[in-house]
Amino acid sequence: MDALKGGPKLIAAIGAGAWLTVRAATGMGRRIIAGDALAQRQLADGLPLHVWRPLRTLLPLAALAGIIAGIGAARLLALYNAQIPVLGALAEILLRDIVPLLVGLFACGSVSVALSSRLGAMALNREIDALEALGRDPVAHALGPALAAVLLSAPIHMLLGGIAAVIGCGVPLALIANVGWPLWSGFAFSHDAAGAMLTGMAKLLVYALIAFGVGSAVGAKPVRSPADIGRRATTAFTAGLLGIFSAAALWTALL
Repeated sequence: MDALKGGPKLIAAIGAGAWLTVRAATGMGRRIIAGDALAQRQLADGLPLHVWRPLRTLLPLAALAGIIAGIGAARLLALYNAQIPVLGALAEILLRDIVPLLVGLFACGSVSVALSSRLGAMALNREIDALEALGRDPVAHALGPALAAVLLSAPIHMLLGGIAAVIGCGVPLALIANVGWPLWSGFAFSHDAAGAMLTGMAKLLVYALIAFGVGSAVGAKPVRSPADIGRRATTAFTAGLLGIFSAAALWTALL
């Protein structure tokens, strides 16, 4: 019964996140078309936060994920000499499933938490009321630049994270299974792997939108004290994880 009672709340939260995302996208589009200098400055400030700064942590994580996957594949190759099916499947799974999920979870820990905390702080400081008094759309002002930066970051993070994972995967393959780089790179940069990379980018865009929607929906709730901001950040992170894993499982099952 409790699960049934929570159903309408879940639907309302999903609807709020989707509505805020669409409103942020349309509002940011109007600001860019109108030549709003503030929007361009906000976007320039958001790019380092959402695109470049996370690479310092994301690339080592992707390389470590590649090493873990490579160790498992290398042990399998040490028992069974089936390089063609194993290496082909490894490259596709790495780029289609592992790296997008890793980057999506990283986005959940940064985008969802950052957005919920920022919106909570703005509400607590009456900044949203001030924007409305000035005749500005608070959603377009607060969320539009962040949405643009998050969408721009997805293909960049997927491409660089995929390369780091492929390089990391090649190390145990060479040390344990004697698979040279020319052989492994032939599978990792093949036509099938490129298709897997594009699918991974599509997945990552979905994960990024989920993280953005969750952070926006949670952050838009009323804030009564500074302690609420920390609790909302935890809620945003947990809900983002559940949303991304649910989307990943559903995508894998259906497609």
